[in-house]
Amino acid sequence: MRVAKVPVDMSSEQKEIMGVISKRQLIYLVVGGILLYTYVPFVYLLFAKISWFIGAVAAMISATPVIFSIIFLGFVKVGKHNMNRDTYYWIVLQRKTQYGSWRKGRLEE
Repeated sequence: MRVAKVPVDMSSEQKEIMGVISKRQLIYLVVGGILLYTYVPFVYLLFAKISWFIGAVAAMISATPVIFSIIFLGFVKVGKHNMNRDTYYWIVLQRKTQYGSWRKGRLEE
């Protein structure tokens, strides 16, 4: 029997925003920007009482995990499966709920 792998994403993601990023990536950037805009100034002001340089370094360090998450989930692909990271992890997390016992034949009542 011949087995052929069919990729999940049959066509590439459309780059709709000025031909550079897709809507999904734009959503990641906007949500990440809003998140950074809400807490980075607070971190800066908290540490700026010591020194403006320490405040700036603390703000950059606190922003690093969010920036890394945005880039990792929004812009990096899984090469083996040819799909985006967020889609891949969504499928992997849903796989656990799809286990069941399957029988061949008629359903007897």
